[in-house]
Amino acid sequence: MRKISFILIIGLIAFTGCQEEIDLDLPATEPELVVEGYLTQRDYYFPDADLNCFGITTISLDTLKFVTAFADAYINIDSIEASTDVFPFNKVVLSTTGDYFANAEPPAVTSAIAVLFEDGNAVETLIEDPSIPGTYRITHLPIVGSSYHITIDAMGNFYETIPEIYGSVPPLLSLSANYGPNFIRDSCAYYMSMNTFEKPGLGDHYRWFFYVNNKYVSSPGNIALTNDENFDGFCLLDFDVYGDELELGDSLVVFQMNTTEGYYNFLSTLQSQTAFVGGPFDAPPAPITGNVMNVTTGKAAYGYFAAGGISANATTTPETRPDPENPNSCLE
Repeated sequence: MRKISFILIIGLIAFTGCQEEIDLDLPATEPELVVEGYLTQRDYYFPDADLNCFGITTISLDTLKFVTAFADAYINIDSIEASTDVFPFNKVVLSTTGDYFANAEPPAVTSAIAVLFEDGNAVETLIEDPSIPGTYRITHLPIVGSSYHITIDAMGNFYETIPEIYGSVPPLLSLSANYGPNFIRDSCAYYMSMNTFEKPGLGDHYRWFFYVNNKYVSSPGNIALTNDENFDGFCLLDFDVYGDELELGDSLVVFQMNTTEGYYNFLSTLQSQTAFVGGPFDAPPAPITGNVMNVTTGKAAYGYFAAGGISANATTTPETRPDPENPNSCLE
């Protein structure tokens, strides 16, 4: 036994004594354009008649339009943009790729010429925001059913995006914070609860954007998106697409956007390559392909220009729990 212990000690000394720090000298790469753009407006889909939710309840068409108009009056998008850190809608943000080990924000691409096209016709040359370098604002009002793409002249190259069909979105009828158990039912907290509905007919895709206390939730794990394969035409009542706990007094703003299949696939790949990694059964790395092409070189660039109708609603978490002396009352 003493002999085995001695051999183990010698082995450990030899192992630790052979460690060497290796610096990887990766070659510098040519910067390439990165695009993040959204063309959106509050263009809603309403059914032709009252909304029948599984025979459980019926929401009249007049009620649908009233609560939507009320939310629109309550949610001032301009004030949200002024008070939050990130607000991507009706903008095109241009930056570049950088070296892997670069410890800096990607540089903005300024003085580019970006043009918006509607059904193949140029409708607006985007103006760069003088206070936010690399951000180009869209003021054109889209039309449901039309296609939109942009061209960009920047960095000595000409870029073009694949056209996106602009679709209407069902309104986000209500948003609230409900007190209930977590997923494993061992504690209670406030969670998001929303009411909306899905357009009948397969082929729709959706994304949700979240702002908690005026801060954009940008974590890849919080990218919330879906297609309508499992709930085509359904009412979505008390639906939680955020998933995380809400703290007491939190404010929450949610944007619901109609998206194309291309954008849905782009985000799904982005999320799988960034958020859902680190396990033994991870899928092998795959290219994250957007809809931006470098026409000059014939190669794909990076990012996505998305178009689709959008709806918004907001809520505030109560300052106290339903039973302050029993925080786990929802488990009883």
